Amino acid sequence: MKIRKNLSDAEMFRGSREKLTFENSVYADEKPQPAKIKAVKTPVQKTILLPDEALERLNRFLLEISMEWLKNKNGDCSWKVTKENGRIIIMPAANKK
Repeated sequence: MKIRKNLSDAEMFRGSREKLTFENSVYADEKPQPAKIKAVKTPVQKTILLPDEALERLNRFLLEISMEWLKNKNGDCSWKVTKENGRIIIMPAANKK
C-alpha cells in the first residue's frame, strides 16, 4: 500500500471508524458541551454620506450646541432629528430621567 503525501487529518481518516474499547467507551456516553464563549459582535461601521469638509463643519456645530446646552445647566441631552420641507433639523432634547 502506498501512502499519499500532504493529506489533511480529515482526508487521512476518511472512512475509518474507531473501535470502542475500555479506553474510549467512557467518552461515547458524554454529550458535547456547548461553548461558553460567546461570539464577539463586530461593531457596525456607520457612514455619513457627506463630503469630509461638510462632515467636519457638522461635527463642529454639534459640539458648539452641546457645549451651550451644558453651560446653561440643562443636563444631559439627546439629539432629536426631524425632516421638514426638505430640511433636516437636529435639536438637543432633554433626557428623561
